[in-house]
Amino acid sequence: MYEYFPGNYRWSFAVHNTLRCGGQMGEIDRALRPLLEADSPSAADWGEAWAGAGDEQSRLGEADLARGFEISAGERFLRSSVYYIAAERQMPHGDRRSEIYQLSLETFQRGVKLAGLPWERVEIDSPDGILPAMFLPADGPGPHPTMIFFDGFDITKEIMSLTVRDSLKRRGISCLVVDSPGVGEPLRLRNVPSRPDYEVPAGAFIDYLETRDDVDPDRIGVMGISLGGYYAPRAAAFEPRIKCVVAWGAILDWGATWQKRWATRSTEVSVPLDQLMWVLQKDTMEEALERVKEWTLVDVLPRITQPALVMHGENDRQIPLDDAYKAFELISSTDKELKIFTLADGGAEHCHSDEPAGAINYVSDWAAEKLRS
Repeated sequence: MYEYFPGNYRWSFAVHNTLRCGGQMGEIDRALRPLLEADSPSAADWGEAWAGAGDEQSRLGEADLARGFEISAGERFLRSSVYYIAAERQMPHGDRRSEIYQLSLETFQRGVKLAGLPWERVEIDSPDGILPAMFLPADGPGPHPTMIFFDGFDITKEIMSLTVRDSLKRRGISCLVVDSPGVGEPLRLRNVPSRPDYEVPAGAFIDYLETRDDVDPDRIGVMGISLGGYYAPRAAAFEPRIKCVVAWGAILDWGATWQKRWATRSTEVSVPLDQLMWVLQKDTMEEALERVKEWTLVDVLPRITQPALVMHGENDRQIPLDDAYKAFELISSTDKELKIFTLADGGAEHCHSDEPAGAINYVSDWAAEKLRS
């Protein structure tokens, strides 16, 4: 993986994530070069650098809008949202972080509207309260097959909508990109923690999709990226209405993974380690490490009988490749596939952020094969 910040995995990985959802290298370099040249840049410095990139694109978007260039302005606002969320994900908790998150939401919605994207914000009733999502429709009246797309540990529906964009749509599949317990708006605005029994929010999402005339209720799949590689398989194991499942980055025993991370104080994690306390809404790391033991798929994966795809990077430094092999072997489905993205072919890092295009197309082709047949 190219490291914009040599020796700093976390910040370099974040640069790749931003490129994946539409960031432009020149804009990024203009914002981050002062950090690269500074002696000891802090997390606060990081946040302000990215926020500056978001401010710049918002200002330029306003200039485009003043000239009547709505689509150009919309694309600017979408990139502004990407840069604001890149800032927020690494910043210290506090009012400034909350302010920047709000800016990311506002610029995203404005960008979607001005750019003419046919995406619909929806709010779904669940046992955890309202769960917001973006519905990315396939073309035509339908009913269409639909994939539910779960975020990971530190990402949001805005980031993932801009990652998948029209990849599924072009294959005749709609996508419901969700902020579920422990991520996005539920975590940031209402302090809703993650939960191990993710079949519960998954069930609420399916209940909602079944009310839509443009969704085929007999062709609903689920996929999840990063920690979503726990959420999606857990949901599929206990929710029979799910017809296929993708772990976009394998998870086997997330609790065991966290014990190792904390013991070594790993720096090869995409956000600061104390995010675990926030996601689980625990006051101490000891409490969080005890709670996270419940996030294991060892006894769950054998329950999966639907078509299943596990994708993993050969050089994933956050989740060991061996976990992907073990997870795949435990799945009971007779229609299952393990796709390893290698160093030679690209996309070998965690969730293929180093070269994402191949993975995005691969998962979209696989979903089309399973849901449109």
